[in-house]
Amino acid sequence: MEPRALSTEDWKSIARWLLHGNVDEGVSQVLGLLGSRHGSDRAWVIRYDDDFTHLWNTHEWTAPGVASFVAELQGIPVEAGTWVHEGMQRDGRVLVADVARMPRRARGLQMEFQRQGILSLLALPVYRNDRLAFQIGYDSVRCQHIWSETEIRELADAAELIARCLENRAEHGRVPFPAFAVESRLIHLRIGAGSVAVPLSEIHWIEADGDYTVVHTRGNRRITERRSVREWEGLLPKEDFIRVHRGAIVRVDAISRLERGGGQWQLMLADGPTLTVGRAYRPALRIYLGF
Repeated sequence: MEPRALSTEDWKSIARWLLHGNVDEGVSQVLGLLGSRHGSDRAWVIRYDDDFTHLWNTHEWTAPGVASFVAELQGIPVEAGTWVHEGMQRDGRVLVADVARMPRRARGLQMEFQRQGILSLLALPVYRNDRLAFQIGYDSVRCQHIWSETEIRELADAAELIARCLENRAEHGRVPFPAFAVESRLIHLRIGAGSVAVPLSEIHWIEADGDYTVVHTRGNRRITERRSVREWEGLLPKEDFIRVHRGAIVRVDAISRLERGGGQWQLMLADGPTLTVGRAYRPALRIYLGF
């Protein structure tokens, strides 16, 4: 039997939560209402960066007794979700009735779902300018579950409202991430056949090394990574990092001093080297440092 649709009062509550007060808290309340009404154990929102290289789990609701994984799902390479992305583009949704029966080509993603205890999963896309900007979805961990067409339609309608509310607070065309996501963001550095997760806040500077880059983190740790400086420039938040010459990007709050003289700009980093600032990058650095 088709489940009862959300009432007018339910939609009024959704509108009130999203339009008044803290938008992030409102999104979490909406996920809680929908998730509980639709028999789900987790409800979540996933965001993509502007360059579609990484994704972040920015909002999550969990039923009582169900484990949360939101803190771990930060800065994941989009390649990890290729199977889901293809399904959403093809069918407008991904509905996995039984995670154990996912195809072999989705083995890596299947293992991650199983690590989270997911038995069934629903994911819906939200597109902007013909690009995937958000995902919204449900996990079922206590039993296998098939969501009805009514439930899927209601989740899709709510997803559009959530996206519009988040876009309404966009700054310079960029939708800000929740504070916790910015503070806890992880960058997954590709090393050999695997990867290591590094908090964004621990990266001090990045330098070019041929076709690779070396990521310098807190504690003078060095990690060689298979991204170019240009790729890093598109990935890192522009409010926190700035490129200072063709071969280096630095974290703004890692800068301890700037010296100018003899036509040269020398940038000193806390617990780091002295870097020469390229002429083309000086105007942007001047704005960042406020002089």
